[in-house]
Amino acid sequence: MHGMGEGDEPEGLARLRQARERIAAALAGIAQGAEALASRAAEAPNPSELDRLRAELEEERLANAQLEERIRTLRERERERAAAGEDTARAEVARLSAELEAARGEIARLSAEAETRRREVEAVLAELVPLVEEAR
Repeated sequence: MHGMGEGDEPEGLARLRQARERIAAALAGIAQGAEALASRAAEAPNPSELDRLRAELEEERLANAQLEERIRTLRERERERAAAGEDTARAEVARLSAELEAARGEIARLSAEAETRRREVEAVLAELVPLVEEAR
């Protein structure tokens, strides 16, 4: 028999049934998509929530910028203190070096005095030894 499709169903009815099944599947897909969109819309924050989140984000950015500025200021102070400390250390080293040189000069002067006195004592002894030996 001409025009018979699945089972004993005429070809036109078979195509109609297939079209109806495709339409039903498409409608089911559309329904699922609509549910997914509705679900996403329910999960999405409302405009007032977005405004609140944006305000919080801006507050965090401002706080972050303030902290970064504080860090820059502290680092600059630390560099200044380190430089001042280096200057102070250099001045202290220069002062101590001058004291050391003065002490070395004093030691040299005292050594020269001691050498002069030693020579004087030797000279006196050189004169006294013969006198003591004669007196014996």
